[in-house]
Formats: sequence, C-alpha cells, structure tokens
Amino acid sequence: MAIRRMEEVRKYIDLHGEATVEDLVALCGGCSKMTIWRYLKQLEEEGAVRRIRGGAISNNVRGDMEGLYSQRMYENTEAKRRIASAALPFLDPHGSLFLDAGSTIMSLVKQLPNLRYAIVTSGTNIAIELSQRFDMSVTCVGGQISGVTLSLSGPQAEAFVDSVNIDTAVLSTTGYSEKGGFSVGSYTECMLKRKVIQKAGRVILLMDRSKLGRTLPFTFAELEDIDVFICDGPLPQLRAAAQAAHVELVEA
Repeated sequence: MAIRRMEEVRKYIDLHGEATVEDLVALCGGCSKMTIWRYLKQLEEEGAVRRIRGGAISNNVRGDMEGLYSQRMYENTEAKRRIASAALPFLDPHGSLFLDAGSTIMSLVKQLPNLRYAIVTSGTNIAIELSQRFDMSVTCVGGQISGVTLSLSGPQAEAFVDSVNIDTAVLSTTGYSEKGGFSVGSYTECMLKRKVIQKAGRVILLMDRSKLGRTLPFTFAELEDIDVFICDGPLPQLRAAAQAAHVELVEA
C-alpha cells in the first residue's frame, strides 16, 4: 500500500510540476501529513522531487495536467480574446470584483477599461498587470504561489477571501465534463475557488472549448453553482444543461 501510494504521489507531482502537502493528503484518501512528508523525503532521496516549504516540486517538471502558464498564454488566443470580450458587459465598475488566475483571465484584464474597479485577485500575473492601471484598486490574496499557474492558494488565501465582500467573481477552469463538473489539478486551488463561489453574489466562468470533456482530480463547482458560463461556441451540447441549471450560457 505504501509503495503504491508513494508512486501515486510521484506521478502526481511529475504531472502537475508541484504539489502541496494538502494536495497529496487529498490524493491519498486522507492519510496524515506526516506520512506524506515521509513519502516526499524518500522521493527526494531518489532524486524524483525537491521538497519545498509546504510541499514539493518535480525534478522533471512538465506541468502536463494544468499546463505551464507561459505555454497556455499562446494557446487558443483568438478564442480567449472573444470570451474576454463577451465577459466585459457583465462587469460592474462600481462593485467589488474577484479575478482568478489564468491565461483567459489575463485576456480579460488586458481588455478592461481603465475604470475604478475594486479588484481582488489570486493571480500574481493578474496583480502585476493591473498594478499599471492607476485608477484601479488591486488587492492580491496571500498564500502559496504555484510556479505552474502563477496563482496563490492555501489557508491564508481562503481566510482572506472569507474576510472580503465579492459582488462578482470571474473564474477559470482546467476542465469541464458532465460527470466531473468544473475541475482543476490542485486541491488548494480547488478549495479557494469553492470559497470564492460561496462569497460571491454572482459567478462568471470563462473557459475555451478545448477544456470540454476534461476531468481533473478536484471539482470546485457544478454547472448549477455558477450564474454565467462563457465559452467559445457553438455549444449545442451544453444548451439544454445550462437551461436546466438556470445558467446563462454565452457562446462567444
């Protein structure tokens, strides 16, 4: 059992590029943090990973599960531009706005008019981009940074989100399927997204159609948990499901 679990841990870190102890506890069905640290120590001695504060990173980083942010920025760029344009009318500059990390969210940020938005973000890339807009109020959550997605997550991030009011949240996803809902490869990012959804008055989900049919380990929402779903269309296979869930489907 221990050998099989350690191999699962190694494969997960190798695929994802990195993992927190919380990610791996969830992956292994709730085994103790002490057990996970033992696995990581053994894997480090074997040269497979390098332990860092709160988790480990792969010595053979590929980021296959989520995809490195630097790579995703150049994938499906026209679709992401259309999705971002379709999202703009839903954003109220007089309310508080939460922006996720991710390349589709970055496309949205680049199109945001320079108005007095009050923005909270979990994306370090998003915060840096928005810091150049002098009329905007930009706050970045705390937590542990992912070298793969450039996002912040973990207990600190969740506690911060719990302390603020969010009128509209704009989230991204790594996969969507009827069985798996909206899912990502990181447990801590999943938990942060869940917290944001709980706090937000309205949730907008941005996704390009390359994510359709993908199911990753951690589901953060079902279709009925969001209010607006924007994806590059046409999407005849989603129209009935969106209508049944009372979700506004925008085919960009």
